[in-house]
Amino acid sequence: MIETSILLVDDNAIANFLSEKILTKMGFIDINAVTDGKKALDSLKKENCPDLVFLDLNMPIMDGFFFLMQAEKEFLCTHMKVIILTSSIRQKDKDRASQFSSVVDYIEKPLNQDKVQQVLEKIARIDAANKL
Repeated sequence: MIETSILLVDDNAIANFLSEKILTKMGFIDINAVTDGKKALDSLKKENCPDLVFLDLNMPIMDGFFFLMQAEKEFLCTHMKVIILTSSIRQKDKDRASQFSSVVDYIEKPLNQDKVQQVLEKIARIDAANKL
């Protein structure tokens, strides 16, 4: 069992379901899913601070970029690490996402075990470098 808490944010319920299945199979147990940035922001405001957020960019109600802007503006869950999980391969989106301090990676859908492992290894390298 992996104690890391995860928030999945995607307007596609099937994508959330499949991502949750992959993460559960890998041993994660604390996984929550919401269908838009507003619900994700509301969750953070209730101090439900996840360790990792897998965030889609293109969603109705509140998109991923607005979620990131609001979370950083309001200093919500400052320790969380955000992984952009999107179908967008636009360089403009990648560049914009990299401007947010909480974003540690940008990966294309669908999520799979190899991508999760690569993200975890990248986070471990970042954490190790920050301790130096």
